[in-house]
Amino acid sequence: MASINRLVRDACLAIVWLAVMATSAHAHGGIAGPDELGPPVITSALLGIACYWIVMLWPSRKPPKTQVTGKQVRRRQVKVGAR
Repeated sequence: MASINRLVRDACLAIVWLAVMATSAHAHGGIAGPDELGPPVITSALLGIACYWIVMLWPSRKPPKTQVTGKQVRRRQVKVGAR
């Protein structure tokens, strides 16, 4: 329970800090307006989401095939390179 309270507290603190810094930067001309920031932010968000799902849906490596004889398990060795 304490970790959830800490997580909520830290998230609220981060949101407040970002809001204060963003308004301060905007008021002093240190940040561009939504017309200039919109397209790059949307593009980067779409690229981030696409890359996340590509990584999550990428087929995983298959484990090596095994042969079961009695209680021992033998793994088939894959030979690499030319003989």
